[in-house]
Amino acid sequence: MRALLPGALALCLVAGTVGASHAVAQSASPTSAGSAVSTGPASAVANPAPAPSTAGESDAARLAALPVAAQTQWLSRAIKSGELAKMSDDQIVAHMQALHPDTLVRFLKAESAALPEYQYELTRHERINDQWQTTPDRMLVKIREHPLQIYAKWLPDGAHAGQEIIYDETQKPKEMYGHLGGILGFTSVWSSIDGTLARSQSNHTVRDLGFAFIAEQIAHDARSFRAAGLSAKPSRTSVSEVGGVRMLALEWDAPAGPPQHYANKSRVWLDLKTGRPRGIEAWDASGQKIEEMRFEKVRKAQWTDATFDPKNPEYRF
Repeated sequence: MRALLPGALALCLVAGTVGASHAVAQSASPTSAGSAVSTGPASAVANPAPAPSTAGESDAARLAALPVAAQTQWLSRAIKSGELAKMSDDQIVAHMQALHPDTLVRFLKAESAALPEYQYELTRHERINDQWQTTPDRMLVKIREHPLQIYAKWLPDGAHAGQEIIYDETQKPKEMYGHLGGILGFTSVWSSIDGTLARSQSNHTVRDLGFAFIAEQIAHDARSFRAAGLSAKPSRTSVSEVGGVRMLALEWDAPAGPPQHYANKSRVWLDLKTGRPRGIEAWDASGQKIEEMRFEKVRKAQWTDATFDPKNPEYRF
């Protein structure tokens, strides 16, 4: 899978510990990467849940017959009206399985476009140089998607507390400006977004932050799956309650890892009430988890140029 967030002075878009209780829509089928609700035709289901109602099956069948544009409209309306969240787990799974893979991509891209400036708190955990990091990073992230501008601060309750970076593609598209935390945080420097310093903390670059990145990665894998003659639909679909929030989990099993596919196995979590991504997890071919990330406290914002200016007195550059 392609690297996920930046390092020492880089942002890391990965890793929320989304390890939560799985109240699944169908009985789980254990995998090397963890338990998940199995919806793929080749999966063994030990105790299948009751089938959806006839009306639910009929609704899902009608949804499957719609073109992608109409499916995208339905998904957006169903989420924003609360209709999807009111469905049973089985009904949600049936409706999501009825959607064309491009529907999810279009929906996520449209939602990203509707949120051009925002902030969130990120919890990121990654495997760096084959070592699972002991303590996850916790960050406050401010983003303007077009042009891509990012400010990030590492929070006290995670690793590398006190670090800050700013990235502005209109200034230096291949570099970011920032400082380390702790006693080394007194000097701010320019560094490569993909250099040794950045990679020491993350497999990603700062440009991988944000919801637009998630939508593009799902779109990339849809193309790579089709190129390999495979279905781009999720291998498994389930509904779980994570941290008191009811979420949809979509999982993909790929025949290979990066660069052809994002990961050998990946899972994306979506908030059923908002439709926004809430987490990403990924595993390698051996079943080792390579990353987890969690998005919390997402809110729309209106930034000024000072938000992405190192001279902002609120920052410590």
